[in-house]
Amino acid sequence: MQKLLRRWWLSIDRVSAFVVVGLISIGAWVSIASTPAVAIKLGLSPFYFFKHHLIVMPIGVFIIIVVSLLQVRYIRRFAMIGYVICILFLLCVFIFGEEIKGARRWISLFGFSLQPSEFLKPTLVVITAWLISEQYTDRKFPGIVLSIIGISIVIPLLLSQPDVGMAFIIVTTWIAQLFVSGLSVFMIAVLACLAVASLFVLYITLPHFAERIDEFLTGSGDTYQVQKSIEAFKNGGFLGKGPGEGVIKTLVPDAHSDFVFSVIGEEFGFILCSIIIIAFIFFAIRSLIRVMNSSNMFNFTAIFGISFQLIMQVLINIATSLNLIPTKGMTLPFISYGGSSFLATSISVGVLLAITRSSAMDYKYYEVNQPH
Repeated sequence: MQKLLRRWWLSIDRVSAFVVVGLISIGAWVSIASTPAVAIKLGLSPFYFFKHHLIVMPIGVFIIIVVSLLQVRYIRRFAMIGYVICILFLLCVFIFGEEIKGARRWISLFGFSLQPSEFLKPTLVVITAWLISEQYTDRKFPGIVLSIIGISIVIPLLLSQPDVGMAFIIVTTWIAQLFVSGLSVFMIAVLACLAVASLFVLYITLPHFAERIDEFLTGSGDTYQVQKSIEAFKNGGFLGKGPGEGVIKTLVPDAHSDFVFSVIGEEFGFILCSIIIIAFIFFAIRSLIRVMNSSNMFNFTAIFGISFQLIMQVLINIATSLNLIPTKGMTLPFISYGGSSFLATSISVGVLLAITRSSAMDYKYYEVNQPH
């Protein structure tokens, strides 16, 4: 075991691993600041959410290590199994799910609330990359058609919850993967137009979604959380008011999850906000650079998909806090409170480290074995 771990440590991208450890550490630090006020407001022990976060953290780290140890072919197989399990759980949500704030997205499992849709993100990225790479190798293989079928099964289930934001991230990531794989610009434009048309249909058919859009465009309605979020950034300024000195966490119900970036802005200021954004961007770009030397279509498409998805989630969370887009419940990876999000992100990061490790090793093998 020690020998295996040593080989793993020497083969992974250690810089990326340290960035991930840094983000997880910041998440724990922010959790201490953001969760007590919310817990007290709900009549719970002040450190109830923080203790839960501490339970999830080592599980997430364990998942990252285990997944990053896997060979690519096993990651593909587990992704397919995970996809089927996620579909079954999504169906169970409609029967046993807990309704929170008008949405039915969670099921209770072993005393924990699980959001199955979170785990769809890494599985679909891997499966889409796999199908695209198979069609790239064998033009007769209907990889893109199969990926369309896979997406078509998932999206109606997500919209029925409803979870438009999750559906949006999954669809845009899928289109982005198709784009970098070499699909024609015409086909990408058609898919993009269909996506925009779907948003219009959702606006007409989903009152909750239409209400969010109207509130954002007109500035009317329930904009309390967004207004307090903006005030928090103004109060924080460049250096922040100091750990524990913020007030937004006592006023905003979702300050520990969807609006955690506001807590960071108020208590730790522009500096920590910038560090977090730079860390995520650096992590994504470095991972893409690691696979640039690989001629393996699966490796590149999977890494691009995971990186794109991660950055999209970060941008949506931050943009919501800054009132740049309509309010959307989206966690900040590794930073926000949320067990399902933390564990799903851990799977994504584990896959990313595994593939970049594989790509680096393949490239070294290619270099060594080339005739001089």
